[in-house]
Amino acid sequence: MEEPVPRPKLTLVSMSGLRVGHEELLQRGLKLPGLARRASALAQLPPLGLLTIAAMVPESWDIELVLDDGASDEDAVAEQILTGISSPIQPRVVAFSALTPSADRAARISERLRPHKVLTVIGGLHATAAPQHCQPSFDAVVRGDGESTFAKLLADVAGGTLASSYQADGSFSLSNSPLPRWGLLGDHSPPRYTIQSMRGCPWACSFCAASRMLGPARVKPDERFDAELRAIASRQSRPWIELADDNTFASGRDHGPMLESLRRHGARWFTESDWRIAKQPKLLRQIAESGCRQILIGLESSVFRYPGMGAKNADWQRMLEAVDAIQEAGIVVNGCLIVGADGETSESIEKLGDFLEEAPMGEIQLTLQTPFPGTSLYESLLRTNRLLPGNFSRYTLFDVVYEPDQMTAEQLQNEFNNLVERAFRTEAQSRRDSIQKQIRSSRRNAGKQA
Repeated sequence: MEEPVPRPKLTLVSMSGLRVGHEELLQRGLKLPGLARRASALAQLPPLGLLTIAAMVPESWDIELVLDDGASDEDAVAEQILTGISSPIQPRVVAFSALTPSADRAARISERLRPHKVLTVIGGLHATAAPQHCQPSFDAVVRGDGESTFAKLLADVAGGTLASSYQADGSFSLSNSPLPRWGLLGDHSPPRYTIQSMRGCPWACSFCAASRMLGPARVKPDERFDAELRAIASRQSRPWIELADDNTFASGRDHGPMLESLRRHGARWFTESDWRIAKQPKLLRQIAESGCRQILIGLESSVFRYPGMGAKNADWQRMLEAVDAIQEAGIVVNGCLIVGADGETSESIEKLGDFLEEAPMGEIQLTLQTPFPGTSLYESLLRTNRLLPGNFSRYTLFDVVYEPDQMTAEQLQNEFNNLVERAFRTEAQSRRDSIQKQIRSSRRNAGKQA
């Protein structure tokens, strides 16, 4: 009796983890409690995009998932991909999903695989924005929504007609979104699960590629969202959810059903939005009652208002009043701040540090202005010859990759490093932890009185 022909194997590789190129900041910053905590949380988020793509792969393929956090030797990662984890069969196709700072590492791993007659593919935001950067190191580059193109790509592989480029035809309707293949995680249950309630963003902030690369903003139907949440709740009681949205409450949809679904499943959750939710007391109350524990609010730069921010553009005083209102509702605000925009000086960074000593937010996020490919900021700095030479692995949000207008790149990097150390030192983080504790206590007391 003949042995059955093994099914071809598809290996999905997620390039995850927090990347920091500057050695001094790496040594100083990630030892600080606040940064270390967020870095750990990011590293443990499951790869939602790849798990969703996996759900659309025909049953004629075996699938394996490899998570690369950037810490392992690249040869070792390539060997792991070739030899397999659950199946010793060498993959026929290896599909990478990578953001800009991990794209070069993905390319190097791909180049180690190709001599073994493995077809390599890359997709995601970076591949969509900079296909010419990816093309030399991969057999195929997927641009746009992978759900629209991946089945065709695999069919072409089976037929021996793989193209070098695949472009999504229009925007994928989230009403057709399948349940992610959470089973590929095995017995591992991540601390947080991810769900996308919408894709894209109605705003066009010059530092962000979401509105330009992801197509028009569109929402996931409530029944699809609830089905995904129900699947997660079957794996983790009272799940921790991180909504993989750019601005969850920017759309004009009725958010009531989604929030009720989160409440009904006992979810505790995190998302990103903008300060204007504070202007809607009823919505804010629903958000709090549905289990929202923290919202990241983009305060952006203290010295510059970015083009394209639309209705979310406001002065700091107005946004800080919104922070107070959101936290009074029982939700911790993670204030996201960008350092290094035009107009930034040593003095303005010092003032920002002073502000953070007494800022009301229960958590903060500090990043350097980073001109990602696909953004109008990138195009502007490229056009004016202000981009520094070097590869995309330095586009980490923590490394200076352009010439500032008021100081040298080295000065900005040093000032940022000092600000990070000041803002995330133990005493400063303890103060924010105390704010969070007060918010949690107020939320519990409000729940008892309800």
